Amino acid sequence: MNMSELWEDIKNAYFSYNGMGTNVFFLFVAIFYLLITNKKRQRNLLIYEIFGILFLMTPGIANGILKMSGQNTDHWMVYGILNIVAVVGVVMTDYLINIPTKKEKIIVIVIYILLLQTGMGLNYTSQHLEFITNSYKISNEVMEIAEQLEFVEKPRVLAPEQVAGELREYDTRFAVIYGEGLSFTQENLEQLQMETDSYGCNCLVINSEYDNIEFFNSIGFSKIYNTEHYEVYAK
Repeated sequence: MNMSELWEDIKNAYFSYNGMGTNVFFLFVAIFYLLITNKKRQRNLLIYEIFGILFLMTPGIANGILKMSGQNTDHWMVYGILNIVAVVGVVMTDYLINIPTKKEKIIVIVIYILLLQTGMGLNYTSQHLEFITNSYKISNEVMEIAEQLEFVEKPRVLAPEQVAGELREYDTRFAVIYGEGLSFTQENLEQLQMETDSYGCNCLVINSEYDNIEFFNSIGFSKIYNTEHYEVYAK
């Protein structure tokens, strides 16, 4: 594997993990806070995070970590070693403790919540606001889709980005096409057919508004399930 391929794996892992969110941005803010406060009890945490980032960004080392983790098809999962949620939580708590007045604390919390919502893309549709009844903390609709895909032998899935990300979180045994550079064109069925053939997919999830059962039947797909927003096909 040459240097450009090593960098490509690292880049894909980063963009697949961070997506449109602000996870890594908040981590760097937290690291900056730890650097300027320089508190002895948090020094080990700071050192761990810095070395973790260096390992994940260094060609050769990062790719070795990916192989050892066994996540060759889900590079994004290796970012779990950074424990971003825990680190940001520690820093935010420490910062709030040192704010003198209650009013200022409330202002900071409100700003933090707004930043988090921005990172989520300000999604307030029903599927993002629904009550989650499963331990995986993915939408119930995607959970239903995942349960149906379990009946397909060796599922290789092409799906909208939101669905694809949650399917991978639910079960890494699903080969889900995902990441930067993914081509998924629901608006053009002929192009979508070329994409499913190119990726070698035997399962397809599309938004209901683009459904055309006659077309999908003609290219070898059969509808196996549908939810409020999605149609599920398999070969």
